[in-house]
Amino acid sequence: MKSKLEIYALAVCFAAMVCLVVSFGIAGFGIFEIATPELTMRSYTYEKFQTNDSYFENKRPCCSKEKEPRPSEDVLTKQRLEAFAVETKGEQREGFQTLIKCMMFIAASGIALAVHWKIAQKARGS
Repeated sequence: MKSKLEIYALAVCFAAMVCLVVSFGIAGFGIFEIATPELTMRSYTYEKFQTNDSYFENKRPCCSKEKEPRPSEDVLTKQRLEAFAVETKGEQREGFQTLIKCMMFIAASGIALAVHWKIAQKARGS
C-alpha cells in the first residue's frame, strides 16, 4: 500500500508533467511565432498590409473627418512595407516573450518533478 507521502509526491509529479506538456506546447508556438511572424500574425493585421489600398484605408483614424491626401504609389508602398516590418518585429518580440515565460514554467515544473520524483522513490523504498 502506498504511503501518504508517496501519493502526495506522485500527485505533484503528475501536476508537474501536465505543466510541462502545456508549457512545451506553448513554447513551440512561441518558436513558430519567432520563425514565421507573418503566419502567426492576426489575419486582420496581416490583410491591411497586403495592398496599398487596404493599407491607406486602415491607416486613417476612424474618427478623423478630414481626408488625408493619398501619397504616390511609391511612397505608399514604402510606408506600407516599413509599417509591415515594424508589425513583424513586434510579432517576433511577442513570440520571444512567450518563449521566455514558458522556459520559466518549464524550469519550475522540471525542478518540482525531479524533487518530488526522488521523494516518491524514497517513500516507496521505505
